[in-house]
Amino acid sequence: MEQKPRGTALSRRGFLKAAAAVGAAGFAGASLTGIAASAAQAEPTANETLGFTYHNEHCLCNCMLQCTVRDGRLAMIQPRENEDKRFQNVCLKGISEVQNIYGDARIQRPMKRVGERGSGEFEAISWDEAFQMIAENFKAIQDKYGKEALWIQFSTEASQRFPPLLPSVLGAQTSSMNGYDLGQGNGQFQAFSPWIGLFAQNTIWQWDEAAVVLMANCNLVETSLTWARAMMNAQEAGTKIICLDPRFSPTASKADQWVGLRAGTDPAFFLGMTKYILDEELYDREHVLAHTALPFLIDPETGLCLADVAEAVDPETGEPVEVKTFYMWDEATNAAVPHTTEGATPALEGEFTVNGKRYVTQFTRLRKDMEPYTLEWASATCDVPVEVIVDVATQYAKGPSIICNSVGGIDKFYNNDVAGHCYALIASLTGNYGKRGTGCGIYGYHVTPYEAALGAWVLPEGMAPVSTQGFFDVVKDNAVHGAMFFGDIPTQKAANWNKTLEWIDSLDFVALADIYHSSVADFVDLVLPVCSKFECADEVGGVKCANAHILANLKVLDPLFESKSDFYIEKGIAEAMGLGDLFPADGEEYARALLSSDDPQMAGFTLETLKENNGAQRLIGSEELRVPEIGFEYTTPSGRQEPYYENMLEFGQAFPAWEAPCEAYPENPLREKYPLQFNQARSRFRVHSAYSGAKWTQEVAEPCIELNPADAATRGLEDGDAVEVFNDRGSFRTVLHLNEAVRPDSAFMVESTYRQYLDGTIMQSVSNDQLNERGYVMPFGPMIPFNDTLIEIKKAGE
Repeated sequence: MEQKPRGTALSRRGFLKAAAAVGAAGFAGASLTGIAASAAQAEPTANETLGFTYHNEHCLCNCMLQCTVRDGRLAMIQPRENEDKRFQNVCLKGISEVQNIYGDARIQRPMKRVGERGSGEFEAISWDEAFQMIAENFKAIQDKYGKEALWIQFSTEASQRFPPLLPSVLGAQTSSMNGYDLGQGNGQFQAFSPWIGLFAQNTIWQWDEAAVVLMANCNLVETSLTWARAMMNAQEAGTKIICLDPRFSPTASKADQWVGLRAGTDPAFFLGMTKYILDEELYDREHVLAHTALPFLIDPETGLCLADVAEAVDPETGEPVEVKTFYMWDEATNAAVPHTTEGATPALEGEFTVNGKRYVTQFTRLRKDMEPYTLEWASATCDVPVEVIVDVATQYAKGPSIICNSVGGIDKFYNNDVAGHCYALIASLTGNYGKRGTGCGIYGYHVTPYEAALGAWVLPEGMAPVSTQGFFDVVKDNAVHGAMFFGDIPTQKAANWNKTLEWIDSLDFVALADIYHSSVADFVDLVLPVCSKFECADEVGGVKCANAHILANLKVLDPLFESKSDFYIEKGIAEAMGLGDLFPADGEEYARALLSSDDPQMAGFTLETLKENNGAQRLIGSEELRVPEIGFEYTTPSGRQEPYYENMLEFGQAFPAWEAPCEAYPENPLREKYPLQFNQARSRFRVHSAYSGAKWTQEVAEPCIELNPADAATRGLEDGDAVEVFNDRGSFRTVLHLNEAVRPDSAFMVESTYRQYLDGTIMQSVSNDQLNERGYVMPFGPMIPFNDTLIEIKKAGE
């Protein structure tokens, strides 16, 4: 299927036409390059000021920055001084902002479409005209189709620090479900406690207490670069780092051991480990009996737990809840007893009769369910030697051990939740959760145990978005007739670009607010310029809690060109619709509302104290990042570790069961046409598409697709070739680079970039959009299987 011929990025002609209307440089005008050069090469003068802010939320590192402004231009970015050196960070993405915010891709002024969507033909208009245009279209859509016919969504890059208000004020649809990065959490979270199982409950600074850390598809050295020091510190202390990743990633290169398993087979590797641990009795029997639900009785026919259910009221929320009392077999009395019975001696295995009905323990069911997952099966499925699986299983079971999962990797496969469920099961089985040196979850994006509750801007009662479905479903929804995106949502939160484009074309009105000329800019009706994180109209552009600090986005620069912050864009639209009074008067009023919190961790914190402390104040009582032992009391229904998921019985996943990727599995007949698995992940140079337009980054990391030299040779391809990547969904064009770190029969590309750097094409044209229905009953929704995709590569033009 060929890429739809929709133009080649926002055309130079279209934007120079717009520039002429206002007598200034256009989107890609030569003068912008001059601005960047002058910022980088300016000589020191006495006319310098310092500004303080914090940086990227995409990687969740939130580095605190000190910015030097010289002659009105950003000239230097450094880490803000911090007495805790673990939080005194900046990476090359942050440093490159000196050039990036003045770069060629910067959107400078409001532009409305004058040609067909995709033509790249725009003309400049005023902000008043833009706000009026949006207000008229929003009102017409909601009057005709209902409030839910309008979709408004925000991305991290194009929003600053204030929680959005516009979807609530308008009663529009919006979304909190990403469709990526949370699949492992979907499968892991409920074993330990609802809603906290995603993130590890101890911190990365405690890795030195572990004997082994298994990094499951976790490229910490790149995706959370500033926290990699904790991994290095642990290694120096003797902790062994084992990296499971199909690609020999930068993290794999720093690990003590790399397991290059076949992409999408993480669950199989852990299922093989589980059976081996059971067969060799490497599990922690004492822990399993005392702290897990594995001794509980279940009906072997239905899989349902033997339990009493009572109605109660949650003391915190006042909502009705069910209280369950489970049963286990007490060997001392030879009878079934409630799991809370003091002094009972629970049986771990066996079949028992209760009131004339047969029951078995969960552990007995586990042994049976794991029978197919022999070492030989796991080895063949993962393409990993048996002895490697045995070695990793033995090391992990001995412990104390940690599983660090992350975002991306297996999360971008159809079977992502099975992987997370496997992590929870094996941690519970071996006693590697709850005590020092153990743990499971995301570590690199959650580096302190502290989270203060900020205040809020209060809207009238009843004002709220009407839906929280994921964007991946909205593109199938003909009930939406208008959309506004703050950032490049359509090419980052949906796969199969040609389908997404059909949906965009069906809409009555589409607006985009963005900092940079992202891929979707060519296909909308109105483009609005957003401030970067360094620009504020007020003295403060936002407030948040991160890294045991309250952080303020203090002004570094006035808004560049004609840009506005997302807050003032929201407010301007609301004012044009007669709803402006519902918004704070300015950023300072909003910041003060957020700081009006009764959380004792931020007692006495005000906007003034934040300014006095250069934009960052350490939470009260947060000095110790080594948290106490997690312990063995949980908010699960039984208060124990619960790796048996009764609510997943209908999907055959009460215990994790092998499920192959939906497309990128070896036996798929489609591999005859498209033999390469397409692997996407983040890098140290970009986060999603952000920084695509940074020239300094482009000098060392131009968009390209990487292929193992053996696979390139069979296709007659050489390093540096212009190539076309294609399958039945679509195609895109890029440059090929050869890299032996890429697993044979696969291809690797840094996820997402602007289409102007791919010859006017979009890399998500080929990506798989098939959703796993099981995801809809999980807390984070279904995940888009971007990496569960098969492709072929050929020379461009052939």
